[in-house]
Amino acid sequence: MDLSIQGMIIGVIGVVLGAAFAFGGFRWFILLLPIWGIFAGFMFGAGATATLLGEGFLATVLGIGVGVVMALIFAALSWFFWWGAVAVVGGTLGYFVAHWLLVAIGFNADGWLTILISILAGVVVTFVALAINAPKYVAIILTAFSGAAWLAAGVALFLGLIPVDDLQNGSLVAIYQEGWLWIGIWAVVAAAGIIAQLQMTRRWEQDIVAVYSTRNPM
Repeated sequence: MDLSIQGMIIGVIGVVLGAAFAFGGFRWFILLLPIWGIFAGFMFGAGATATLLGEGFLATVLGIGVGVVMALIFAALSWFFWWGAVAVVGGTLGYFVAHWLLVAIGFNADGWLTILISILAGVVVTFVALAINAPKYVAIILTAFSGAAWLAAGVALFLGLIPVDDLQNGSLVAIYQEGWLWIGIWAVVAAAGIIAQLQMTRRWEQDIVAVYSTRNPM
């Protein structure tokens, strides 16, 4: 057990945002994306800095500073641009899923090759999501998978099963280290989220892009 106030706070945030994304990602897409951008950008920036410097997660002012900058960038992209919203969710999901898969087959979680391949995977997922150009299904799939990962990681954090430091390698890697049961929980929650969103969001897909077209500052 690794109970800590920091872990419990991040765990609660992960559970709340994860559940909201997994089961209501498309319905609340416009509201949730900037919040997700802040959270994902901070975790990505701080985690990448910790990995590159070989230091603990959130252990330095530099890591926290990079996290804040990335949080603001991700949030701005998510708020003003549809393609930015897809890029933020798709990119972070692709990165963390690829990272988990590489670690699962024996790659070093902190190795530069692992990080490089994961970044490339994030870029590929982003381009595929943009190329599909089906806002409803892109939003549902990406939010269900991302939300499920953070919901599972949030529960594990809150219970003290994983330390906060493990998040620098992504939520999926963190829960995978606790066994395949947690990956099973992630998959079940993601599937349930997709089914729930498909049933609830048949009439909303056109509204999302319409709202983003009014926000674009360019």
